[in-house]
Amino acid sequence: MQQFTLIFVVHLTALFASTACIDYDGFLNMKLEHSLNCNDEKFCHRGSITLKSIRTGVPIIDQILFNEKHLEALKKLANEDEFYSIKTTITTGENSKGTEYLSSVKAQAFLENGLSDVINAWILPNGAVIAVNFQVANSTQPLKQATNEYKLNSKFYLRYIEQAPVPDTASYIQKMERDREAREKGEMKDNRSFLAKYWMYIVPVAIFVMISGATNPEASAPAGR
Repeated sequence: MQQFTLIFVVHLTALFASTACIDYDGFLNMKLEHSLNCNDEKFCHRGSITLKSIRTGVPIIDQILFNEKHLEALKKLANEDEFYSIKTTITTGENSKGTEYLSSVKAQAFLENGLSDVINAWILPNGAVIAVNFQVANSTQPLKQATNEYKLNSKFYLRYIEQAPVPDTASYIQKMERDREAREKGEMKDNRSFLAKYWMYIVPVAIFVMISGATNPEASAPAGR
């Protein structure tokens, strides 16, 4: 028997842009699968995360409860110092086929933190999800058991990434072209000093003189009587 857990979490920090910077708005669905107690399959159903509006950022998290078989399999992974893995498939209005992301944590850490985890989705202003990160929550709470089942304590954070400004290379190239044309026409006066204009000629001559003096010390020394 499955029981679903409903958790609402909204978290924005000063490190990321606010939802006002999101150009796209629409739904976002995340199918969660894990590699635990899956019989012959590599991954099997764990739950889902649904956002009706990316700008609002309010998720609905539906997840299964772990049973004794899940817990035994997780303890086995922990004893072997192995990882507990999750596969996330994301679909949006612009990406109906879905994109898969894989992430994992140490099984021992997941157990020690009372089956508490954090799922982060990193999203660009155009609504495209570029990464999904799964990590163990920093918690020391014990396992929450209801009869023979154990509750997953999951939190979801939508991370809004602000893109850096794109350099205006076209304007810079146009300015360089105008300056070059003006110099060719003689419209721009070269106000640089003599050294600034001809240093590329002076330096080689100076180096040549120094080398010549160093290789011919007898010629530069005064004749003795």
